[in-house]
Amino acid sequence: MPTTRPTTTTPEVSTTTPEVSSTTPEVPSTTPEVPSSFRYFANRGSARGQQLLSLLGRFVRGPLALPDDVATELGRDRARADPISDAFIAAAFDGNYVRDVRRLVDQALDHGIDSVANAPAELIALFEHLDTEPEWLDWDRVERGALLARRYGLDSFYYYGLISLEGYRTEMIYKPLVLTGSYTGGTAFGRYLETCRFWLDTSEPGALRQGGAGRKTSVTIRVMHSLIRRKVGRHPEWDAERLGEPLSQNAQFGTISLSFLITQHAKLIGHWPTDQEVLDHMHFWRYIGHLMGIEPAFYPETVEDWWRLIYLMLNMDDPNDGPDSRMLSQSFVAAFGPSDRDSRADRARKAAEQRLILGWTRFFLTGETFTANQLTPPPAWRRWQPLTKLAPNLRDELARRLVPGYTQRLDRRKRTQRDAWLNRHTAGRKARFSPVETLAR
Repeated sequence: MPTTRPTTTTPEVSTTTPEVSSTTPEVPSTTPEVPSSFRYFANRGSARGQQLLSLLGRFVRGPLALPDDVATELGRDRARADPISDAFIAAAFDGNYVRDVRRLVDQALDHGIDSVANAPAELIALFEHLDTEPEWLDWDRVERGALLARRYGLDSFYYYGLISLEGYRTEMIYKPLVLTGSYTGGTAFGRYLETCRFWLDTSEPGALRQGGAGRKTSVTIRVMHSLIRRKVGRHPEWDAERLGEPLSQNAQFGTISLSFLITQHAKLIGHWPTDQEVLDHMHFWRYIGHLMGIEPAFYPETVEDWWRLIYLMLNMDDPNDGPDSRMLSQSFVAAFGPSDRDSRADRARKAAEQRLILGWTRFFLTGETFTANQLTPPPAWRRWQPLTKLAPNLRDELARRLVPGYTQRLDRRKRTQRDAWLNRHTAGRKARFSPVETLAR
């Protein structure tokens, strides 16, 4: 791979090249330029980069920085999209059958591509990719990874929602959400619940196999992303030279990396998976990414390399705080609150959950992000409310190691809790996973 020299040399980071353990896809024949918003090489020498080096370096042996050529390719991923799915959407527009896209995809998912009469060549190519298992796939590891995802239960719903606020400070993340109106104002909670449905669907037993709900949800979102990418990429506010592709490989891989962070962050509240469980969890997410068209230039296969990737992810963008990023963050917290249409009992329940999520947000977010987004600080004691989960979660961790059959009982309990929470909030309505027809501005 070609190598880009860092703008600022940092001897502590780059004196030795770590040996990384990963699978690196073949670089496409057309090599894009690294978009200028990818600031990793400059930022790792900054004061914040040095702070991250000190904080995260203790989790790895040897240098924390990935080799420069690997980092450069991850930067080029910002200019890479999903050529297979995007080609299908482009053909649908050219052939004037874009309104049939969802029906065609659903038919192929439910009954196989051969059941689609006169299937477009681009749809056939998409399903050839989906129906061909990658050589690295290990189904036992996928299922073990899904088991860990379920064990986090509702804690993961809250965590994944609030930790996204860190990403909302980054323009390549918040711009598509603001332009489409997703996660803003009155749409925020509905979109969040759809994402919860995605997390639930994909992590059920067998959900990613042919005919599984998780596989169908992942592919549906992949095609929806191609539609959004086409709309946003043509908007005058989207600067491709600086930001790369909307919903790029780099941006979506950043979202997957949050699934590593939860395995480490949630130790604070009593979830203690083994390193092998963590790696199985990330193998599970790698296959979800494959179904969604996410094929990064580098995918870690060791816990240390995941820390190296996190170091890159946290250094690769300059914060771009402003009205848009604040609106998204504030909309997330506000979305849990009651409305005038709610009954008295529902208002009380929603107000309590909003106070809960604000406490969780203050606990897990950095103080810098909480302040930048101008969120209302909760009472001091509520900031530590997530620690009330510490004792019961540690009890479950100990019991699943020592008590025969406890793992299965715990899994059933967590699945029941997730289902009940989501059904209560959606009133049984199905997630639509549909792109907006018109951009918000």
